[in-house]
Amino acid sequence: MPMRPLYIIPIPPTPPIPGRLPEAFVSRQGLFSDEEMDRIQQAALHRESRRVVVGLDNKVDPDGNLSFVRHLPPNKEMQWAYQRILDVISELNARHFQFDITGIDEPLYHVTYEGNEKGHYNWHIDANAPDRPRRKLAITFQMSHPNEYEGGDLEINMTGIPVTAPKERGTLVMFPANHIHRVTPVTKGTRCALVTWIVGPPFK
Repeated sequence: MPMRPLYIIPIPPTPPIPGRLPEAFVSRQGLFSDEEMDRIQQAALHRESRRVVVGLDNKVDPDGNLSFVRHLPPNKEMQWAYQRILDVISELNARHFQFDITGIDEPLYHVTYEGNEKGHYNWHIDANAPDRPRRKLAITFQMSHPNEYEGGDLEINMTGIPVTAPKERGTLVMFPANHIHRVTPVTKGTRCALVTWIVGPPFK
């Protein structure tokens, strides 16, 4: 039996725009106020942190991924944030990608990359286990001000030439989960982001 997403995405409020070519990514600013982002950050800091050191095939490899992750489930404390994010995702998907999507299958992940450890995530594709719904869209929400760290660029490679996503605090970046991408090493300070994926039926 197919697994039901943790959080169902609303019906897209915006009709698809025909003839639009795929894009490396789309972004939206101003999703949360500074106070709301501080609220999310505080909620994350009260969750247990897990050090992630993985590479290909989920094998231990600090050259692949070096970060700290906290889970933010869709409970009463975070439900408003989930709904805000999903409303925007629904609109952006209808306008730019027009994927058949159903919802979020995993909680929001609060990811921290530390400059003193050269935190990073090398080139990868957001594949998932075959027994789970297919990840179709990858979501990153910038929680840190760009002047709080150096490095830590989110780069997405759709055509062979990587493009860098916006770094302003409060920017949501969305791109197809099958696009190869990376986070370059943070060389100074700390970069924080929220990450999740939107799932749906297999591509036809």
